[in-house]
Amino acid sequence: MNQNIQNSPKWKVLGILFLLIGGPIIWVLINKTGIHYSKPLPYYYEREVGANGDTIYHTIDDFKLVNQNGDSVTLKTYENKILLVSFFFASCETVCPQMNNYIAQHVYKEFGKDTSIVFLSFSVDPEHDSPTVLYNYAKSLNAGNNWQFLTGSKSKIYSLAANSFKIPGAEDVHQGLFHSSKIVLVDKQKHVRGVFETGDQNEKSKTIDAVRALKLQYVKK
Repeated sequence: MNQNIQNSPKWKVLGILFLLIGGPIIWVLINKTGIHYSKPLPYYYEREVGANGDTIYHTIDDFKLVNQNGDSVTLKTYENKILLVSFFFASCETVCPQMNNYIAQHVYKEFGKDTSIVFLSFSVDPEHDSPTVLYNYAKSLNAGNNWQFLTGSKSKIYSLAANSFKIPGAEDVHQGLFHSSKIVLVDKQKHVRGVFETGDQNEKSKTIDAVRALKLQYVKK
């Protein structure tokens, strides 16, 4: 291409149009489709080798609980879904509202319309947190149907927190209540793939990036 063509107004206009149109498209491709996520997410917690030599990873246990709509739910209810899990209680005035507002404003805002993802918030105070209480709590956060607030057997919920999701402090509290500001990422095979703090900008990016990376792994398959 000679110098006269390169300096012509037509090429300058085309160059500007490319920057205005092509730039945003490239940004979306990189940031929204997960092209820049090349490193697989880790598997959390204990693992063992099966008789056939395959690695068996830690998985979360099944449960039977009730959501904010009064519907009975089990782990199978969320089959083939990516889960974002947290533990809270509705009457909490410190850690829990901060955590849930953070989830609502950042993580749920990002993935709330994604049908492949379900948010699960387990109440650690099921004696107080009835479906009606949880329904009103969910409504205050503008939570849709894919953000489920669960209540039921206290022993089961605490067992899930301590043994399945391994929430810090859950194993030491049985009579009282425990606080947690963690959000746990679980894949479709019910393996824990990430544990994140809720609160600051860096953790928000890490959480959102991890969910996108996990979604990309299923697209590649």
